[in-house]
Amino acid sequence: MIIMLADYIFRAIQNNTDCDIICDHSQKDEPAEVIRRVRRWQFRDGIELMCSEETETAVQTGDEQCPEQWIVWSVTGDTEKKVSPQHKEFFSLCQQRYWLKIQMA
Repeated sequence: MIIMLADYIFRAIQNNTDCDIICDHSQKDEPAEVIRRVRRWQFRDGIELMCSEETETAVQTGDEQCPEQWIVWSVTGDTEKKVSPQHKEFFSLCQQRYWLKIQMA
């Protein structure tokens, strides 16, 4: 049985009761003007999910409603379970929200 990555991402974002956040680390890189954040969740079924984010701290011009932000989701735990896809990248929270909306419909 294949389980959709979108389902795990949605549950992690919603702080669902079937997952625990096991790591939440942020670091500001002054010379690069970037904030990096790494979070990991452990799900009751053995799946471990990691989210890495990079956000520029410099003033951005352009789309103020949905600024550029690199977001990478990866399945890092129990590889016996079939999660598809194993890896997904987004360039903004808006793109991530839209993808989740379509996947969860």
